[in-house]
Amino acid sequence: MEKNPFHSGELKVQALAGETQIASRNGRLIADRIPNGALKFVDKQPFVLAASLDEERSIWVSLLAGQPGFVQAETPEVVQLDTTHLVSADNDIFWTNVGNHPGVGLLFIELATRRRLKVNGPVTVAPDGTGLQVNVQECFPLCPRYIQRREVAVTTATRQTNAAAETGLHFTPALQEWISGADTLFVGSGHDDYHLDVGHRGGNPGFVQILDENTLLIPDYNGNSMFNSLGNFSVNPRAGLLFVNFETGEALQLTGHAELHFTEPDADDATGGTGRYWQFHLHSSRRQASLTGLNWTFLDYSPFNV
Repeated sequence: MEKNPFHSGELKVQALAGETQIASRNGRLIADRIPNGALKFVDKQPFVLAASLDEERSIWVSLLAGQPGFVQAETPEVVQLDTTHLVSADNDIFWTNVGNHPGVGLLFIELATRRRLKVNGPVTVAPDGTGLQVNVQECFPLCPRYIQRREVAVTTATRQTNAAAETGLHFTPALQEWISGADTLFVGSGHDDYHLDVGHRGGNPGFVQILDENTLLIPDYNGNSMFNSLGNFSVNPRAGLLFVNFETGEALQLTGHAELHFTEPDADDATGGTGRYWQFHLHSSRRQASLTGLNWTFLDYSPFNV
């Protein structure tokens, strides 16, 4: 009998959505190693999304970037982040967080081709002292839906040192304008402190609604039916969000908690007929020009956008 790869929260949401059988089929792709055919895909990525926990067990999502060699998957069991090639901010909260807590979730996403791969597991210091290594606990590919195509180029050879960060407790008018115009966000979740996950959410600009200065409303479109993020939220509401300003190289990191809302499906609603939404309630934010060494070129919106 095959081992079920899903925890109780994922199984609950799959059942509520009526997608248990689809999830079961897609769950067969989940493994404890990177497929051999995906090793080169990981190696060529100039950036990776990473979820981590701070001292208060709040979840944060970071975009970490580097010159070629920053990300290496020499074997299916280990991914190495070589900080000697880092070009994003060296004081991103991720680097402090992993010194206090070993669990991380990674998402490798190639926006230009709409390919993506999740790699989750504990992190340790690399044996040669050049960075960190993630021991693969869970790995699986995801569908290409709702990804806006962008090409990315690394335009600097050096890391940003002590990039200034602006913190806050609510969505200012400037942040509301940023979020209202976003077509992409990344979400961090975890069903416990040692199993973190990073997901992608995309849509036409405006798909994220601002309800008030501390609350966002986000639709949940049809996807791979595994419900990793929503399943995690159902048992552990802590959440992290990341918005990237692809023109300025700024990152907006948010930490807070999520609240699920399922309504009756309506083909004309903002969910594309799923009737699924979730609210994000902000606890604190961190705005940092951490990605100025990257240049992004927009290509086109996803044909799946609602």
